[in-house]
Amino acid sequence: MTEESENLNASDINGDPVGPGTVVRYINTGTVGKVTEIKTDEEGIWALMDSTGLYYKVETLVVTDASELKVKAETAKTASEAEEYMRRYGSAGPDQVDIGQVTGGG
Repeated sequence: MTEESENLNASDINGDPVGPGTVVRYINTGTVGKVTEIKTDEEGIWALMDSTGLYYKVETLVVTDASELKVKAETAKTASEAEEYMRRYGSAGPDQVDIGQVTGGG
C-alpha cells in the first residue's frame, strides 16, 4: 500500500468508500477482484484490481461482498478439465462440420 493510496478519498458508483483490500465489481463486465492500490492522475481516481492487474476508474466500480470472489475461484478450470471438456464436446474437426446451410450476407 502506498502513501498515495492511504490519503485518497475514493468512492464507488454508490458513494461507498473504496480502498486497498476492498472487494469490488467492475460494472461494465462483472469482473470481481480486490483493490490493491488507489492512485490519481489528471483524469481521476483509479483502483488497481488484483484479478486483472488493471486500473479502473472508481466511478465504474461497485463495492461487493467477498463471497463473489469465491464463486469466481470455484468456476476456474484446470488444464486437464478443459482438455476433457474439449474432447467430450468440442473436438469436431473441419471435416465433421456441415456448413451447407450457412449463407453469406451481401
